[in-house]
Amino acid sequence: MTSPSWEDLKSTLEVGSNVTGTVTKHESYGVLVDIGYDYDGLIQITDFKDKGSMTPGEFPAIGDELEAVVLGFKEFGHQIWLGVRPSQL
Repeated sequence: MTSPSWEDLKSTLEVGSNVTGTVTKHESYGVLVDIGYDYDGLIQITDFKDKGSMTPGEFPAIGDELEAVVLGFKEFGHQIWLGVRPSQL
C-alpha cells in the first residue's frame, strides 16, 4: 500500500480526528510517533499535559502505543502535529 502524498494526507486526515500510533523516537522537544504514514507524528512537550511541566523523563517509552488527536500539520519537515492532553482527547 502506498502512503498518500503530503498534500493528499492533509486533505484526508482531519484535524480533530483520533489516531493510534507507536512512539519511535525521543527528542528534546517531544516524541515522534508512527501513525501508519510516511510522515512523522510529533507530540511536543507542551501537548502532553493540561497543567504543569513535562520533562523528557516522563515521555512514553519507545515502542509504547498511544492514542492522540490530530492538531494540525507542520509544513517544515512535513510532520503531523499530535496532542495527548486530556483536554485535547
